[in-house]
Amino acid sequence: MRTRWIIATAFTRAASSLRISQRERAIIIKRAEGLDGLEEQLLEARNESSRHAELYREFINELSDANSSQLSDRDCVITIVDSEYPQRLLHTDQPPSILFCRGENLAILNDAFLVTVIGTRNPSFYGLEVTNKLCAELVRRGITIVSGGARGIDGQAHKAAIKGGTATVSVLGCGIDVTYPKEHSNLFEKISRIGVLISEYSSGTMPRRHHFPARNRILAGLSDAVLVTEASRFSGTLITAGFAADYGRDVCAVPGSILSGSSRSCHDLIREGAVIVESIDDIPQIPAHPAYCNESDSPKSKSERSARALNVHIDLGEDELCILNLLDSAPRTLHALSEHCRLDLRATALSLATLQSKGFVQLYRGLYVRSGGN
Repeated sequence: MRTRWIIATAFTRAASSLRISQRERAIIIKRAEGLDGLEEQLLEARNESSRHAELYREFINELSDANSSQLSDRDCVITIVDSEYPQRLLHTDQPPSILFCRGENLAILNDAFLVTVIGTRNPSFYGLEVTNKLCAELVRRGITIVSGGARGIDGQAHKAAIKGGTATVSVLGCGIDVTYPKEHSNLFEKISRIGVLISEYSSGTMPRRHHFPARNRILAGLSDAVLVTEASRFSGTLITAGFAADYGRDVCAVPGSILSGSSRSCHDLIREGAVIVESIDDIPQIPAHPAYCNESDSPKSKSERSARALNVHIDLGEDELCILNLLDSAPRTLHALSEHCRLDLRATALSLATLQSKGFVQLYRGLYVRSGGN
């Protein structure tokens, strides 16, 4: 793991210093088929152009500094070609080529349904209360909460998740070893133990103003819906909401008092078509999503689902079972299922069609999701 971390750090720093885009970085990593072949790929590509030659020189120069990085036992790195990479990000513009992570619960990055909860850094009592209320509802359904680790609403969303015993994802605008804001030191430690901290910035990278709009695209792309609980006019949450709309995510907002300006951005979003949220059942897809039953489900219906799950192996072939085993851990794209089950795309599609007809799988926003079965 340390070798992967060093290579990822050196490459990220070299690419950043040369202002190489995430799209170009992703192409390089895909050609190298991951971090293990990255140094060789950079060496071979240096003759293609002066830019590639410069990147290789910068990479070599950065290796020694990267080697001095202090790692936590919960630190790891995933690339755009790794199976743990968040599948939703693959369908966004300029997905991060490398994610630095602190936490062992990487599986939540591909949970069946994720909601990003964001808002002002200076919340009112009302803003904190509605954030607590809505996040508590999400936690009761077992839905993973994503936020940005900032002061105010972000921090409150993470705390509500932890209080409810649910893992949460914090997307940072600095290196994962940099505590920003300082007062969230204990919070980040708790998140790393039951959830995960992620960043596209290498260790030691201090927060910069331009990091946060870039970070916001990850906040939007990582989830299925973005919920703004309180935000005043000109809030940075509008950037995240804009990315979410561009990516086809549901944009939701909580209305506030007209007597204060603390919810003006929420009202602006609602005017532009955002969903008004008073409870999490107002968030599109949650009530009907196959992975999350309503709290009013009877014990009988739950036991029926369990009984169906026990019979999942009936009339299924090896290909279908391989796919189901993968989907038990996380939603996947067609290409990811094809790769992991070592099937061609046609065979994978046919197996998925069989599973869909039997009710074991549903297609949701480009991802295949495990469901209960007929």
